[in-house]
Formats: sequence, C-alpha cells, structure tokens
Amino acid sequence: MANNVSNSLSVVQISPEGQKVWDSIIARIDALPEGKHLTGLFYEADSNGYWIVPEGEWAGDKVGAKWAFPCDYDDEFISIESAWGPVIPLAGYIAEEIGKVDPDVKLVMNYEDEFPNFIGVATFTAEGVDCDNDLDWDDIRDLILTKYEDIREMWDEDECDWKEGKEEEGYDAMTDVQWDIMNEWQEENAEWSNS
Repeated sequence: MANNVSNSLSVVQISPEGQKVWDSIIARIDALPEGKHLTGLFYEADSNGYWIVPEGEWAGDKVGAKWAFPCDYDDEFISIESAWGPVIPLAGYIAEEIGKVDPDVKLVMNYEDEFPNFIGVATFTAEGVDCDNDLDWDDIRDLILTKYEDIREMWDEDECDWKEGKEEEGYDAMTDVQWDIMNEWQEENAEWSNS
C-alpha cells in the first residue's frame, strides 16, 4: 500500500478576478465523477473509467502523484490526499491558471507523509512553483533532538537509535512533539523568492 501524503493548498493573496478562477477550479473538482480522482482535471475517462492519456504522457505527471483525491475544499483552501508524493505539479497548475488573470497571486501548500518520511512547504505564484522547502525524517528527528534536551538525552547518536531501556519512552516523547515541531517548521519556512 502506498504511503499517504496530506497536502493543504491555501490562498495567501488573490484578486477578485483570480478568485473567480479558483472558484471555477473548485467547481470542476466538485463536478468530477464519484471518487473525484484529480487526474480528471486533465483527462477524460473512457466508458470503463480508464483515463484517456495521450501517448508519451503520464497522468501522474500532471498531478504529481500516482493518485490524488480532494478531502475538503472551499473558497480559500483545498486539502488533498495523495500517494507517495506531494501534488506540487497540480498546485503549480492551479497557480498558473489563476496567474493568467492575477499576476500577483500567491498560494502556499503544506505537505507531509503519514509516517512522516518527509514534510515540506511550497509556495506558488503566477509562474507556478516559487519555492519548495522540505525535510526528510532524519532532518525532522534532528530538529526535535535539538529543541528538546530531555529527548536528546535518551538518544544514542553513535548508534542512531534510542539508548537501551529508553526505546519506548523516547519514541513516545518524540511522537508527542513531532507534529507541533513539523507544523512550526512549515510556518517558518514558507518563503517567496522575490521577498
């Protein structure tokens, strides 16, 4: 089974004209057939439900993941569950479509693997992807160990594992703080190349 990746794309700055484009994309998502597979924004399905993809193209390249489904959406955000990776190409497409009428559009997307093997935050402008910052699990772990001395004391850096007898306590302590630390990192690392 694929690792699920949670993606949350939000509007940071948008004009009334850009909002109309956002709303039209949300309406297209809402009109997708049952299941709402987001590949349907780019391709039609045949009578058996298979995507009609032109030769030489990969449907996943348009979305950025093997599969992606919307979980929730409104006039300011869309949350998407995807397989294996973030939906950066899809978010870039949305930003570029809005950018055709709103050159100052800004969108931001937080994403995280369920385990978490990685997390990230990407920003988008009228040109598509602007900045994409990410951390893998080793970086996340090191960030937690740097911020929490009590957890760091249970960690054996040489063995890259919990100290003997501290496995459960260390794991639980890290699990208790990891999502807060990761969300804080995402907020601090959303950046724009022109700022």
